[in-house]
Amino acid sequence: MTDRLKGYLFVAAQFAALTVIVLAPAGDLPWRGNPVTEFFGQVLVLGGLGLVVWAGIALGRSLTAHPMPNSRSALQTDGPYRIARHPIYSGLLSFAIGAAIAGASWLHIAAALALIVVLTAKARFEEAFLVELYGDAYVTYARHVGRFVPWSGRD
Repeated sequence: MTDRLKGYLFVAAQFAALTVIVLAPAGDLPWRGNPVTEFFGQVLVLGGLGLVVWAGIALGRSLTAHPMPNSRSALQTDGPYRIARHPIYSGLLSFAIGAAIAGASWLHIAAALALIVVLTAKARFEEAFLVELYGDAYVTYARHVGRFVPWSGRD
């Protein structure tokens, strides 16, 4: 299997999980209807979407859903990329976790967990290409900036 095909499979899995999260009906888990948990879930959803938009704008012409950098790519370390190496993925994870809390269903939770697994694997796959493309500059950046969350997961 080629790297390009693997990348498309990651993208397909990512969008499949997001589709389930968006379309799943609300559940009946114990916190459903609790205004505090619903508010917290909605804050994560909206904050995550905001982060996705901010990071996408910061990437500019380098933006692609595929994990292999495109020919217009430049190493981005400013804006949201100062706090996380993959802020778009961070935003999607915030969105998914918030939707799982607000949706209060096992299907939401399962899809959010699947998205965590997919985006973690996709980020590692992508980082191999970033190291190849940017060398020591990316390695140094990765040592100082967390993968999804500031100050954590550095490797």
